[in-house]
Amino acid sequence: MSTARAALDRWIASGGQWDVVAESGDRVTVALCTCDGGEEMDRVVLLRDELPEAG
Repeated sequence: MSTARAALDRWIASGGQWDVVAESGDRVTVALCTCDGGEEMDRVVLLRDELPEAG
């Protein structure tokens, strides 16, 4: 598991939301957003096959 996927998993486990904001080839940029208003707090870049099923 990549460091970026581990960060996304921790974000999800703590109740945060995520959204795909860019795609380029096999890489996907994901915004990590707050659960109470959707404010973007950070971004991670994952391989497409590392994405969870739903966000």
